[in-house]
Amino acid sequence: MNLIDVRRRRTVGAVGAALLVLLGGAPAAQAATVTSKPAVGMTLPDPTGPYRTGTTSLHLVDRARTDAWDPARSSRELMVTLRYPARPRHGLPTAPQLPPGTAAQWDLAARDPEAFAIPAGTADWAGTRTHAVAGAAVRRQGGGMPVVLYSPGRNMPRGFGTAVAEDLASRGYLVVALDHTHEAIAVEFPGGRVEKVRQETEESTLRGLVDVRVADTRFVLDQLAVLNAGGNPDAERRRLPEGLAGGIDLSSVGMFGHSLGGATAAQAMHDDPRIDAAADLDGGVTAGGTDSVGSVVEEGLDRPFLLMNSAMGNHHHASLDPLWQRLRGWHRNLQMTTAGHYSYTDLQAQLPQIDAVHPLPEGRLAQAVGTVPPGRSFQAQRAYVAAFFDLQLRHRDDGLLDGPSRAYPEMRFVD
Repeated sequence: MNLIDVRRRRTVGAVGAALLVLLGGAPAAQAATVTSKPAVGMTLPDPTGPYRTGTTSLHLVDRARTDAWDPARSSRELMVTLRYPARPRHGLPTAPQLPPGTAAQWDLAARDPEAFAIPAGTADWAGTRTHAVAGAAVRRQGGGMPVVLYSPGRNMPRGFGTAVAEDLASRGYLVVALDHTHEAIAVEFPGGRVEKVRQETEESTLRGLVDVRVADTRFVLDQLAVLNAGGNPDAERRRLPEGLAGGIDLSSVGMFGHSLGGATAAQAMHDDPRIDAAADLDGGVTAGGTDSVGSVVEEGLDRPFLLMNSAMGNHHHASLDPLWQRLRGWHRNLQMTTAGHYSYTDLQAQLPQIDAVHPLPEGRLAQAVGTVPPGRSFQAQRAYVAAFFDLQLRHRDDGLLDGPSRAYPEMRFVD
């Protein structure tokens, strides 16, 4: 079964089509009357790199753009999370995975019986902690931190890419996760203001959605340059962690994303020469006909591109083949055949924890995150994502991407 947003499902009907999963997103928030159950406290996997991690958020305002999903607004507002290697600090609290306003909206969405069917209050979304200390000083390294941008799937909060983002940060990267305001299910801004998903985005073409996402990405890169030069691009001028200014290597930039975020990474690299390498985690680039994510489908890419898929399909699928045929640079396609579409998000860890205490409807867990054990899933996907960015941004080759590995039998190299 396809886990795409509820409005789209009611339009399309019951689906098992891989294409819509690859292009889909999380369910839109829906109110539901259900019996509350005790909340399950959830954990995320520990980062595997040698460094502790820190985090901070930025409220960015692009005054050169109106908001495509709310044209009455004269500026486009974004929230981003920065994760980075940090100096060791003991006894300080770690940051939450989701801010409370976003967690509340996600809890509503996750209840929907056509989506995850998680009863109200069953999961403590607001209480899940990351491993990163808010505001911790940056651990400076020679040459600065390479940058990796992250774009989530349609409707998904940026916080659900935490496991992979923290792992990269623990290996020395600055990882910048974006929320795409009014397309994300909810974005919480400083002071507690929450901007919810807007109906206009539900009816938009793929190209319309990705055009906005790419513009968001390029603006964030501009603001990272401001930050690195010693400026403070945060709209409230909140204090920045020590060591960020001058500590960023903007000559080495990668991007990855899940679902529509993966397609966004492909188009953003096509449009912006500052992006050196991109990885697409289970995201299609065309829905057939003329509905594609943009010019990358017709013109291809000449820079490194990694495609990682779930059981739903690989580059032979019609949603990916047009781009795959036009890749002129380094490229690989890996498929975790026991994974579900949401295995490439933090839900890979969280949904099994919920199901163990409050079982989800029969078959729903496997539909979302496959049958792969969560620990194995994260070991494999984080190893390959890190190997890709190490190879392309740091020119460090551990050989993992040369061919199948006995250490990660879950991953198939697709010819």
